Amino acid sequence: MNWPVIMHVCEAAYPLGVVQRAAYSLADTLAIEVSVETGQVKLSIFPSQDQLTLPSARVRPLVMHHLNDFALRNHINRETAGLREVLARAALTGCGLPQ
Repeated sequence: MNWPVIMHVCEAAYPLGVVQRAAYSLADTLAIEVSVETGQVKLSIFPSQDQLTLPSARVRPLVMHHLNDFALRNHINRETAGLREVLARAALTGCGLPQ
């Protein structure tokens, strides 16, 4: 496999925000250009200046690991949003703040 490594991921499974967070978390290792196409997100991936010897074959598993991590965090965040609001409201009750 040669550089750049091109990946296409389904936007329904990996929303743009998830892809951007994964790209940012890998910025010290990889330079990732993110673009949106119809129903999918395209990633054009290059090694960062400090990682020029990184084998391109390691890129897909590394990127998928980060994508799955941030997709799971996003899912948990959506599922627990209501609970966080209830807990915040309960914590502020009696503090003199309007509800």
